[in-house]
Amino acid sequence: MKIILPEKIRSIIFILNHGGYSAHVVGGCLRDMLMGKQPHDWDITTSARPEQVKRLFDITLDTGLKHGTVTVNYMGQLCEITTWRTDINYSDHRHPEQVKFTDSLKSDLARRDFTINAMAFHPDEGIIDPFGGMEDIGKRLIRPVGDPVIRFSEDALRMLRAIRFSAQLGFDIESRTYDAIKKLHDDIAYISFERIRAELDKIMSSDHPEKLALVWDTRLSDHIFPGIPAFPESCMKACQTSHSAGDPVFILSSLFYGAFDSDRDKHAGTLLRRLKYDNRTISGVKNILYAAELLKTPTGRNTRLACRMYGVKAAKEAANIMTLCGAWHNKGILVIDPSQMDEPEPLLISGADLIGRSICEGRETGIILSLLDLCLCENPRLNDPETLLLLSEGFHSMLHRYNLL
Repeated sequence: MKIILPEKIRSIIFILNHGGYSAHVVGGCLRDMLMGKQPHDWDITTSARPEQVKRLFDITLDTGLKHGTVTVNYMGQLCEITTWRTDINYSDHRHPEQVKFTDSLKSDLARRDFTINAMAFHPDEGIIDPFGGMEDIGKRLIRPVGDPVIRFSEDALRMLRAIRFSAQLGFDIESRTYDAIKKLHDDIAYISFERIRAELDKIMSSDHPEKLALVWDTRLSDHIFPGIPAFPESCMKACQTSHSAGDPVFILSSLFYGAFDSDRDKHAGTLLRRLKYDNRTISGVKNILYAAELLKTPTGRNTRLACRMYGVKAAKEAANIMTLCGAWHNKGILVIDPSQMDEPEPLLISGADLIGRSICEGRETGIILSLLDLCLCENPRLNDPETLLLLSEGFHSMLHRYNLL
């Protein structure tokens, strides 16, 4: 396959070569080009030391000097340039204790995680592939550089990255590599939950989110999702739906829905906070699970209530998950069609109307509006301005009579 580098990347390589240094594009950008994909980021490996790279380019950023990395901004093109190096002693199962610069491109490639990421390319030299990365691309295999047990012992995150690449590229994990993950699964406990979460999100956002099941098959889940001993069938079905890719909230919701029979929202909150998920994701998952709890009894009132309280999107996702689980099937008949759920009709009066009629003021206004929303869930035909004002007067009297404010 003929590889044509963008003009600015070729210029960066030329500048390094003209300065007396070797330089090659390397890693994921080369892998993507070989697979016919457009790279998002560009990486160059070079014999030049960081200070030498900085002398050759006008605009540079010290993004990783400790590891020999300088980011160059060349005519608007960002490119990470890293000095050839070897990594020494991974005592914490994640980071090398020492980085040593080397004079060998092959030594630099040998430190990389997987064969498909351990290739280099120069326009004049072609592809340098000492570890069989092109062959593994052809076979659609994920395989580490060297002994998988040694590579995963160095950096335990590579086990989860193997699954992530398998999901993103649609590749299989080579058998010895897969066995090594099963053997060393406990070592994932050395990895921060922030790093784990990032890999999980990439798996769920890939074209093959069903590969999430491999986290359980390899027993990485023992540490990542304690309390969920098996990958739920409902989650597998959710991963295989056409709209699930790119939506971790939907997949996570289906996971907790299928894994637990009660208190699903509490289990979700506990495990997602442990994985350092942000409040927006946790809230999104909980809203779907709350909506699903309401929709267990799929009446029109409950459907309207789920849409009003948790949003139409959450209600539809809950309905989709319950459909996948067969929760509403009676002799093959579907009780609720998620596509028929509509945005709730807004109240035909506002807080200003209540205050203008001297019915209420302050905090009481919000309480009465919320009660009116609930009334519309019971009977949408109540959404008439005069009817709503009469109901508001009744709520005002009730709140004061029973001292509920």
